Amino acid sequence: MIDPNVKPTLLLVDDETRITRSLKMLFRSEFNVLTTDNGHEAIKIAQEQPVAVVISDQRMPIMPGVDVLRGIREVSPHTMRLLLTGYADLAAVIGSVNEGEIFRFLQKPWDTEQIRADVRAAAHVAEINFMAAARRAQSGTDVLAVPAAVIDAPGIMVLDRDPAAYELVKRATPTNNRLHWARDMDEAMALLSAEHIGVMVTDVQDGQASHVGAIKALKQTHPQLVTIVLTQLRDYELLVELINQGQVFRFHPKPGHVGTFVKNVQSALDYHHVLQTQPEVQRRHSVAKSVKPVLAGLSDRVMGYFRRFGVNH
Repeated sequence: MIDPNVKPTLLLVDDETRITRSLKMLFRSEFNVLTTDNGHEAIKIAQEQPVAVVISDQRMPIMPGVDVLRGIREVSPHTMRLLLTGYADLAAVIGSVNEGEIFRFLQKPWDTEQIRADVRAAAHVAEINFMAAARRAQSGTDVLAVPAAVIDAPGIMVLDRDPAAYELVKRATPTNNRLHWARDMDEAMALLSAEHIGVMVTDVQDGQASHVGAIKALKQTHPQLVTIVLTQLRDYELLVELINQGQVFRFHPKPGHVGTFVKNVQSALDYHHVLQTQPEVQRRHSVAKSVKPVLAGLSDRVMGYFRRFGVNH
């Protein structure tokens, strides 16, 4: 458990000494900063003591950052994970989400105020999650021991006019969960208003329509909604944007491997269950501020829907 009277621990993992030195100087007044250039050592540190936030570089000789963050997620799931890279590495972007379930994707050179804001937000979420876990341990309760189907059977929504995408999701949908098909954002908003949707599977670009703004806005208005992006998109910058401002749960190539997609859907349903039963975990999905208009390009009806929740342009 993290002691609120003690500085939270920030773990920096990078084989470049100048990077860890710069970041340590930036954060040492607010955090107990630990550094290592070895991914295996980083995982061991997180296993042996409470680490609020870890920032790992992606390109390291012993272990890539995605593998470091995946290992830390396994031994310390409440540690908030951020990946740092100076390269336009598409595989790292996808892996950071699918394997590391990161909070933010950071790029070199970093903006000082932005990285401070991201790390502070991550530490705040970690404190809440560690404290909530401690309370559950003291009370002897474990909400995850209750099967998701007993509490609820949320619906799955496909936002994609492609019948092949719908058929793929249909094959992955458990019998207890209803499957809904929205061909456009207007239909999606109607379903979200009328149904309990736990998981949304959507393409980023559907014909001439972009769903990027809606994906980002929905994470603000529906923090319990878990989003899987099923796409052929190979745009590095846009995927980073969807991580930081949309908190996408998984990226899956279109059409991709059916067996992997089935696992992704089940993981998304399980995580929606966590968000329902542990409201504090929703803070993990606090999104970064967008420098672009979030609602640009959406229909008046959809924009009106988001405005009711106070989402800015």
